[in-house]
Amino acid sequence: MSVYIAKVLELLSVETKLNQSYLKLRLLAEEDVDLLCHIDDMTAANLKKILDDGKVFKYRLSLSSSWDPTKKRYESFVTKTYLQTSERIYFECSADYADKLNAVKVEGMVPQIEDIEDAPNNFTPPDATVEQAIIKTKSSKLSYLLIASLASILFTFVLGFSYIFNLPPTEPTKVKAEKVPLVDSTTVVKENIEPSKKEPVAEVVKDEQFELPSLDLNESISYSLPNGKVAITFDDGPSHYTKEITDILKSHQVGATFFFVGRNVVKYPDVVQYVNSNGYSIGNHSTNHSNLAKLSFEDQHYEIIHTNDVIEEVTQEKVVLFRPPYGSKNDMTLDIINEANGKVVLWNSDPEDWKTRNANDIFDYVMNTKASGSIILLHESQATIDALPQIIEYLKGLDLEIVNLN
Repeated sequence: MSVYIAKVLELLSVETKLNQSYLKLRLLAEEDVDLLCHIDDMTAANLKKILDDGKVFKYRLSLSSSWDPTKKRYESFVTKTYLQTSERIYFECSADYADKLNAVKVEGMVPQIEDIEDAPNNFTPPDATVEQAIIKTKSSKLSYLLIASLASILFTFVLGFSYIFNLPPTEPTKVKAEKVPLVDSTTVVKENIEPSKKEPVAEVVKDEQFELPSLDLNESISYSLPNGKVAITFDDGPSHYTKEITDILKSHQVGATFFFVGRNVVKYPDVVQYVNSNGYSIGNHSTNHSNLAKLSFEDQHYEIIHTNDVIEEVTQEKVVLFRPPYGSKNDMTLDIINEANGKVVLWNSDPEDWKTRNANDIFDYVMNTKASGSIILLHESQATIDALPQIIEYLKGLDLEIVNLN
């Protein structure tokens, strides 16, 4: 039995057969394969609501899902595309669907059952527990279509073993508009991003040797944490410093959160993936590091949502956290974040490392301020790298838990 590695998973339709709901999917890999997969009725109904009956649009199914604590429900999304435009559409899904998506992302495989040349034209499950059928494809590029519909969502194997698949990382991208002012900028550069000719970023699996401590934020805007917790956060990456910062954190087995700038994400997708694969939280820091309070609603929307999109294309995980550059925001900013089910993360400890560029000064600031309950604002630089091990050891010495933010 051979295995497909998914490139793109296209949602063709939501169907009902024998009073059960199914997703008709197309797995675009070295060989395109059509799949008919069993799904719960609630998730199916919600997907039907967002699909357009016309044949103009295409829908890419995300393998990401998340729990919305406000609405108290699981959500996933599809990406609706037409020509050069795309739109992300969220829908409510079941816990079972969310669990299967998460399992799919971990294993990264889809089984290919042997082709059957004279398979039936109509779908007829042989029994209520395990349903499988294979039909002949009409495309000259494909040999046969695999149709698998199972008792649980997405590819549960006949004897109880789960076969699952994954979208590998998006190919690196390049940016035509590169020169963007970074300091107090009110200019929004809407980048024309096109696929790079470079080799795709290698797929990585999250390191499970230890579980990083984490904290779920319950507020829509957070300035501080409960006593006993502390968050180290890094702004303005990814950069050529990011991997070294990640390695220091990992060696000390502590959490941290990175707030990435969108225009840097498209330059360093492999670095974004490195941070994600090592289990660290990634948040949004706008596309061009603009002062959002000085922008129109449309430009703010681009600054925030575009960066969510480019990060999620790399990580295949929903971006929840957002930090406005300079801490500058207004009601329009908050409306956009709320619509995207996001959380704003600010800070209450700022060593101004971008100004001092001195490791001793950075460490002295942390050591002489209240650490418990703090969100420490750092930036990616050599001085920060030099100060980081001292900061971690100092905070551990205070018996504080250094956490990922979620």
